[in-house]
Amino acid sequence: MRYACFVIVTCIIFSLVCCKIFETRCKLVRELVKVGIPQHLFLGQWVCLIEKVSNRDTKAFVVTPSGKKFYGLYQIPSRWCREGKKGGDCNIACESLLDDDIRDDTACAVNIFHEEGFKYWTQWTNRCKNDNHITTEIYKCPDLMSRRSNPESPLQSENLRVKRKLSRVGMERSRASSYYGLQ
Repeated sequence: MRYACFVIVTCIIFSLVCCKIFETRCKLVRELVKVGIPQHLFLGQWVCLIEKVSNRDTKAFVVTPSGKKFYGLYQIPSRWCREGKKGGDCNIACESLLDDDIRDDTACAVNIFHEEGFKYWTQWTNRCKNDNHITTEIYKCPDLMSRRSNPESPLQSENLRVKRKLSRVGMERSRASSYYGLQ
C-alpha cells in the first residue's frame, strides 16, 4: 500500500515538474500577454485554438497515422520546424516547441497566422471560428480587467469610438453616393 502511494505521488510530482499545463484560461491569457501576443490580435481566438488543439499543454505531441507530427501548445506541424536543429519555415527546432518557454512557440504560431490565418488549424475552423464565448470569458480575467481600467484605457476607447464613427460616416456616404449614382 505504501509503495502504491509512493508511486502515485511520484507520478504526480513528475507530471507537475516535467510539463506546463495552464490550469485556467486566465493563467494562459496572462502568459500570452506576457510573451507578447497583442490583445488586439484576437486573443480569445488564440486561447480557443490552444484549448482545442493541445488542452493548454506545452508538451502536447501528436503523430498521426500518416506520420505527420504536431508539436506543443499550438500543435505546430513539422513543416514549420526541423527535428534536431533549427529549420523549417519558422527556423526553429521542433523540440523547442515542447518546452515550457512559449515565446518561440508563440512567435512561430503568429508567423503561421500572418501567412495562413487561423484557418490553417482545422480545429480552429471546426471548433472556434464562430464561437465568441471564450473571448467573452477571458475579458473577465483580473489581469485584463485591470488593463482595461487603467488611465490609458479611456483614451484607447475614445480613439476606438472615433474610428467607429468615422467608419460609419464613410459607409453612409458611400451608400448615399451609390444610391444617387454619384462618384
